[in-house]
Amino acid sequence: MKYLDLLLALDVLYRFYPRYHTHELILLAEDVWRWVNHELPEDSAALVYLETCFASPADALQWIWDEIQLLAGTYTRLN
Repeated sequence: MKYLDLLLALDVLYRFYPRYHTHELILLAEDVWRWVNHELPEDSAALVYLETCFASPADALQWIWDEIQLLAGTYTRLN
């Protein structure tokens, strides 16, 4: 996964996906991104949730990347 590919996929979703700002995957991606950058407080409910679902921030980021690719794939191949 490359950072620019992730930004491109998020940009495509931002432009074409009607529920971008309220989609659970995008909200989860924001939490994962903050987890990767160590911006979540230690007593955060989001941190506890992410640690129970994923073994590491890298696993969470890879899972989010795969899901965003699936979601953005339909919008990157418009006729």
